[in-house]
Formats: sequence, structure tokens, C-alpha cells
Amino acid sequence: MSTLIFYEKPGCATNARQKQQLLDAGHQVIARNLLDEPWTALRLRDFFAALPVADWFNRAAPQLKSGEIDPARLDAQTALELMLGNPLLIRRPLIEADGWHLAGFDAAQIEQRLGGTGTRDVQPVSEHCSRPHAATPCATPQPGDAQNRERAQVALAYHERTKHRPDRYASGPETLDWTMQPDPFRTFKGSPSLALPLCASRMALAAGGADPASETLPPALSLDSLGALLELSLGLSAWKEYGPDRWALRCNPSSGNLHPTEAYVIAHGIPQLDDGLYHYASRSHALEQRCATTAAHPAGLWIGLTSIHWREAWKYGERAFRYCQLDVGHALAALRYAAGLLGWHVRLVASCDSPRLTALLGSGREQDYAAAEREEPDLLVQLINPAQPQPLIEPAPWDVAHTRWMGQANILDPYPMYHWPIIDEVASATESTHSKAAGMRRPDYPPGTDATHLPAAEVIRGRRSAQRFDAQYAMAAADFYHLVASLLPHAHLPWDIWDFAPQVHPVFFVHRVEGMPAGLYILVREAGAEARLRAELSDEFEWERVADCPAELPLFRLQTGKWQKLARVVSCQQAIAADSCFALGMLAEFETSIQQDAWRYRQLHWEAGLLGQVLYLEAETLALRGTGIGCFLDDAFHELLGLRSRQFQSLYHFTVGLPLADTRITTLPPYPDRVTANDTEEHTHET
Repeated sequence: MSTLIFYEKPGCATNARQKQQLLDAGHQVIARNLLDEPWTALRLRDFFAALPVADWFNRAAPQLKSGEIDPARLDAQTALELMLGNPLLIRRPLIEADGWHLAGFDAAQIEQRLGGTGTRDVQPVSEHCSRPHAATPCATPQPGDAQNRERAQVALAYHERTKHRPDRYASGPETLDWTMQPDPFRTFKGSPSLALPLCASRMALAAGGADPASETLPPALSLDSLGALLELSLGLSAWKEYGPDRWALRCNPSSGNLHPTEAYVIAHGIPQLDDGLYHYASRSHALEQRCATTAAHPAGLWIGLTSIHWREAWKYGERAFRYCQLDVGHALAALRYAAGLLGWHVRLVASCDSPRLTALLGSGREQDYAAAEREEPDLLVQLINPAQPQPLIEPAPWDVAHTRWMGQANILDPYPMYHWPIIDEVASATESTHSKAAGMRRPDYPPGTDATHLPAAEVIRGRRSAQRFDAQYAMAAADFYHLVASLLPHAHLPWDIWDFAPQVHPVFFVHRVEGMPAGLYILVREAGAEARLRAELSDEFEWERVADCPAELPLFRLQTGKWQKLARVVSCQQAIAADSCFALGMLAEFETSIQQDAWRYRQLHWEAGLLGQVLYLEAETLALRGTGIGCFLDDAFHELLGLRSRQFQSLYHFTVGLPLADTRITTLPPYPDRVTANDTEEHTHET
């Protein structure tokens, strides 16, 4: 008897019968999901061996049956690229045993190679699809099936393993050499570069700026307006200097200022832009063309976000995947705020699953990365001009015959000292596998009014993470309630980008708010969650409505008292959690959500990151400052709240107060070599 690894499409009736035939023949079969496996070109080639390229493909795949893909006309490299982008194209099953590999199901080969009790006495099963004329292919199991439970368990185990505890932190590097920090800027050598104009302030003012009531028509989707959007969302906001050290800041915040998030633009029918895929190079504020296409595509403009996990793992070790996902949420909110200043809408294309997104963004093209650090695709958004409305659609796949790829990714860290395999495991386990949006927002709160203001372009550029706070300053109660209200999922931006039920609820350590007793408070962002929170949190909590609080705010006082010392302890002894006006931890509806769909592990962190960016910008509008706290003692915070299960877990901590500036640090403009007489920008220079 032999042990075989059987890579199948779950739900495929033919694969199920083939698997049963092997079991009946006396073999031990380990089934794995072919669609979720982290394939590489080299791994796939092991299975195909000497087979002609045309025999590598699943003949029942819709793209082959429709004639869109003709395997006979493809070379090996192109075929592998297509399969890595869409595993449904791979001939199945793939079978592996003791170093031997087989593509397709050939009972005679299995018997000849592996022996055992034999398969000749078992009725043979065809490799062909058992439903060739069906209107729809065999269904892929939906979230909640056995495969998802395995993926969810990986995510839950990762989260538990990467908790900081009083006696030990999550695994990370033993030492850091800041002179060896990975390059914070990804570039693609050989990609044509197109400089974007620096015109954000001018275009924002022309579009009505920070006044949502403006009747000015928003600018058309164009190279100029795209440049303005990227400048105010993902572009550089300043350079900092202290002694011999110099570092860049960006409009989107990032844990440790390490910036794992990369952005890609998919453009079809946009003036001054050839149709294709572009990488946004933030350092030079330019687009690097990754592919050009001559095929006809529906017009539109999309932005895809990816994460380079190593940028965070270099400093934070195994906990880095969490921070990367929070940064995706930061970037998502940054895009929405910037689009709002232009009068645009932004919609999350939740139906674009990980395999398709990998193909669209080119991140699975191994030949373009070689020894460079890989990028993990996260999400896709569509930019919509309300003056020229269009439906929410997903970009068409790149047509191989009409698409030309360009560029080689740079190596960010030529001498990595550590490797954290668990990050790759949780990334694979939490990929999106559904092809339609799920968990749409429930209308538990009234839509509310349009946003009364937006942070101006200068506010967005001036956003910083506070390093120290004035420990004597008390903020006005009206300002505190304004910040709390900004976190509710009303219909206006940035929450109009979030089509999911809110599942993250901030717990506040209120230290110094005028007229408000110090203590522990909670904002219940979804009405139905109140009962669930009451059932899980400590029975000793008061759950009292806050006096003088606006009636529409579901803000509850849990317990009065001075919590500065505990807030500091929970935040890894960081003074910023105690010296601020308030600190908070973001409780997510955790275990059940992830058990339903492992991808929600990413989604919950994105929601927390959205909350963080809202706090960052809204605090700036009040002449205050915020900072995210990624280092916190997970279960110490949970115990403080009386949590006894994993139904709620804290994903992100944050703090807001009056900042104390470090006058030793010099602030320089973000693009000094790009400022000319033709640019109308007025960059803030701080010292």
C-alpha cells in the first residue's frame, strides 16, 4: 500500500470517484485542495514532466471550452503563468507519492509505479468531466465546509501563537541593524516610467475641496486626477532628517513606518494612459508600466493593493502579517479620503478572489520576481466618477496573445537573517476563495447625513504619528464625541467603501476629557452586537449610557476609574497609552467570523485599519494627533475586560492626545526635485 497526495477540486464528482478508486485499490489517500495550494512554476513542472504543453490543461475548464485559451498555441512559460493565475486550468487530479508526480488520472501508471494491491480489479474511472454538458460546473464548496475549517484553524492558531504576553513577546528577530533595513521602495527595472503631475491641492480645490456640498463637477478620470489621488493617499508626505539619518513619511500610515503596502493601477480607456497595468512608485511619484495590452477591455480605473510581508517581518517577526493587514485598512481609508477630495467614489471589488487578483496584478509571475521578495495580493477597488456613473465591475483578465509584460522587481533585502514560514502559511490559509461579496452591511443605523467636512489636502499631508503627548492636556468633550461619531458606519465616506457588517468595536480608556469621568467605555458599532458583547464581557460592568453624550451615539460607560497605569501595561509599557487624552483597543467579533470564512481574518484587520486612519485624520482636524499601537498584551487586555473565550479579540490599539514635537527633527518637502514654477502646490515645511 502507498500513500498518495491527491490534489483535487473539492466538489468535483469525477475527482471523488477517482479518489474512491484509489482507496478501493488499497492506497492511502491524502486529499488537498488544488485551488488553494500555493503553487509555483517549478512545482507544477514536476507533475507535467515530458507531457506536451497541451496535455497540461484541464480540458473541461470554461476558458478552454469557450476557445478563449488554445493550449496548442502556448509555450510552457505562458501556460504556467495562466495556471498560477487560475488553478482551474490545471489538469486534475495531480498525484504525488514518494517523489513521483503524475498529472491526470491513469490507473495503469499508478499500478505500474506504486504496485500495492493493484487497481486492475477496480472499475476504471475516466479522467473526463462527468458533467460535460452541465450548464454550470461542479460547485466549489462554500465557506464553512471542511476545507475552510482547516484554513480557519490555521488563522486561529496563528493569532494565538503571535500574541504578546507578559512573560514573552511573539517570536521576532533577536537584534536589529537599522543600516540593513529592507529598501522601503519597490521598483521594476525595465518598466517604462511615467511621471505623475504634482497637482493634488489644485485639483482638490477645483473639485470643491473639503466641501461635500459643492456643486462643482468632479474631474474626469485622467492622468492628472489619478496623480492627485495617489499623491494624497499613498504618496510621500515629507522627508525627515535627524543627524545623519533621513527617512520618508507617507500619507498612509504604517506600523514602524515600514510600509509593506504596494499599489497597482489597472487602466482601460483613460486619457494619457496606455491600457495596461502600472505599479505606483511612491518615491518618484510615477507609474511603472508592468504590462501593456492591445485587447479590447471595458473602460475603467482600478487600484489593487498587495503586501510585501518581509518589510514588516524584518522588524516584527511572526506578528508581521497582522500589521500588514492593518496597513491595508489604512491604505483603503487613505484612498477613500483622497477620492472624496476629488469628488469621486471608491468601491471595493469584493468578488475578485485571490487567484484572479494574483493574475490581474502580475504578482504570481515568478520570472518577474526571481530572487526578489514576493507580494501577496490583498484587494481591488474601482474608482468611479459620479458625473460619469458606471456599474461596479471587475477588470477583464489579461489576454495572453495581446498582452506584453515588462519589468523585474528589485531585491529589497539581499541578506535576510530570518525566515518566518508561519507568515506564508497564514497568508495562504486566509486567501479569498469566494467569487461574490458576502456579509453585506446590515442597516442597523440610519444612513445619516453626508459628511459635513473632509480633511483638507494639507491635513492629509500633515498627518503624523505622535511620539509623545502632553500628559496634562484635557480635550473638549465635544471633540471627543466628534471622534467617536466618526467611527460609526454611516453612509458617507470613508464608510461608504465598506460593504460589510461592522464587526469591530472600540473599548476606550478615557483619561482626560473635559466633563467626562475617567474610565472604561465602549462604542457598539452595530446594534445587534450589544447583546453579544454583554454576554462575553465582565458581569461587573455597568453598561450605562453616557450623560450629555449625543443620543445617536451608542457609547456606554463600563466602569469609572483611572486606567492610565493599566493602559500603559497593556500597551507594552508605552507611555503614549497613558499620557494621551484617551487610548483604545479594537475588539473584533473574531472566532465565529473566521470559522465561517478564514478570509475574514484579513477583513477584520482591514476594518480595524480603517478605524485607525479615521482617527488619525479626524484628530488632525482638531489640532490633536493619534498613533497606532501594534505592541499590546493581547490576553492581558482580554482578561481586563473579563473575556473568557475567543469570540472577541483585540486586533489594534490606538491613542489620541496633544502631541509634543521633537524640534531636533527637520521636516523637508516630499518631492523637492519635482517642485517647479508650473506646480501650484504649497507643501508644509515643519521643523
